[in-house]
Amino acid sequence: MLLIGAYAVIFVMVSCSTSPTNTFVQTASHGSLAYMQSPGGDLGGGRIILLHGAPADASAWSRLLARADEIKASTLITVDRVGYGNSLDEDELSLTGHASSILPLLVEVNGRKHIIIGHSYGGPVALRLAVDYPDQVGGIVLVAGACDAYMNDAQWFRRGINGIRLLVPTDWERANRELLALTDENLAMEPLLRQVTCPVVVIHGTWDGVCPHDTTIAYLRERLVNAEGLRVVSIDRGGHNLHLSNTDELIDAINATVTQTVGP
Repeated sequence: MLLIGAYAVIFVMVSCSTSPTNTFVQTASHGSLAYMQSPGGDLGGGRIILLHGAPADASAWSRLLARADEIKASTLITVDRVGYGNSLDEDELSLTGHASSILPLLVEVNGRKHIIIGHSYGGPVALRLAVDYPDQVGGIVLVAGACDAYMNDAQWFRRGINGIRLLVPTDWERANRELLALTDENLAMEPLLRQVTCPVVVIHGTWDGVCPHDTTIAYLRERLVNAEGLRVVSIDRGGHNLHLSNTDELIDAINATVTQTVGP
């Protein structure tokens, strides 16, 4: 029931949303990537990149952006991942592909590296960015991240959606194929997680029906052994969509990462 409830919220959110992205950057292999920049609460601070889950678009972060003045960053960059929103309408089923599409945005400002925040599928994309481009990533916040390579609890649901793929919206069908491929993608990244050296904050709900709390936390603790501090924030009775339901805790986690990365 928790799983169905989480996906019901996502379905309503995606069905009623329109991406606010209004700027484009050319990527090496994915054409145009759409994004939007919003001012944060610290004009002299660094930049934060927000990566949505599957399916979704940049509008998924609207509640966080409404409180951008509380965040210790000069700029918040919300991205439409490849295949969603206003970005290039094509499939990208690999984490390396999604990470490479973000690379043009990783330009240091005032000598500060970016902090990457990823919700659900955006979590492993954030990890892949830290693996592939460590010199450009200053910290990571994983929000209900779908990072556990051995998480198979929702495969039955995804296979069911795949069986009726001709009846579901394009974004959902594309997202489902992303998620079906995610197990192999996470398995391929698993031995590389020792290379993550930046600070990592994990914010996860104890009632997450999509990415179970205990196994996800254990998986990350066992593999992010070289991260510069791994901080876990467990949200009691929190579900999968913490970026919608627990904005206070998310802002605290973001600001803690900023402080750990660049100091008070």
